[in-house]
Amino acid sequence: MKSSLVTPPAKDPRELWKHFSDTYFSLRLGLAVLAFAFPFVLYGIGKWHGLDLQPSMSAYFWAATAQQCASFPTRTIFVGFLVAIGVGLYLYKGITDLENYLLNVAGICAALVAIFPERISPKEALTDPRIAGLFTTCPAIEAWAGQDTLPPIHYAAAIALFVILAIVAWTCAWKSLEYLPAEIDPAKYRRLYRGIAVAMVLFPVPGVAVAFVLGLMPNWVFFTEAAGVLTFGLYWAVKTRELSLSSLEKAPDQAVRHAHARAQKRPVSPPGPAAGPPQAR
Repeated sequence: MKSSLVTPPAKDPRELWKHFSDTYFSLRLGLAVLAFAFPFVLYGIGKWHGLDLQPSMSAYFWAATAQQCASFPTRTIFVGFLVAIGVGLYLYKGITDLENYLLNVAGICAALVAIFPERISPKEALTDPRIAGLFTTCPAIEAWAGQDTLPPIHYAAAIALFVILAIVAWTCAWKSLEYLPAEIDPAKYRRLYRGIAVAMVLFPVPGVAVAFVLGLMPNWVFFTEAAGVLTFGLYWAVKTRELSLSSLEKAPDQAVRHAHARAQKRPVSPPGPAAGPPQAR
């Protein structure tokens, strides 16, 4: 008896289609999970290594005690999450060419945020105790800061990332709603996507509010960035749910019937015996 661990899917078009479409589902769900986990894992790993909550998520790139100047324990977490998110965005295929191009650029922006760290300068050490303490505990950072002449790529890429994702949520996300079953109101998801698009731009508001309520206003940038990242995760969670309901990936012929029925404003007929990809001739 063969083990299921080494047995491929049955030689059936529907089973094979379902198997390979699961890759698409996992990629999208992975983006949501990475985003939801990012700020919590960053804070948790930092706390485990004896680091207090940093002023921003970006500050975790440099965060270190005097004994950690060679390891920077949260740097790999910060860079790793951003690169993983960037790769996922770049590999994801949008339903339109515009969405695909925008997601490609967003993926590149996420990688740039990771590769080019938060800029710090010797002048900041005069007014910012965190920077001054960092220069004291890790002198090599002060030497690097004095030589850094690059433009603020980190901040520009971060802003571009959220703006692009807001555009995707506002202008592209609803393109797949016609494939939802007739009993599901697409206006609900259209409103959700529009709300997420607005939140992608206005996420500093809840971030500052949470920092104020928790009495952590010195860390308001961290909560603002976390709010933006969580909004990003919400988008991918909603998109995953929407495409699961429409069966657009796992049973595209059924999704097409949904679209035809919606266009004709009549209930969709039950699926036929060959629900799956078109049969090869």
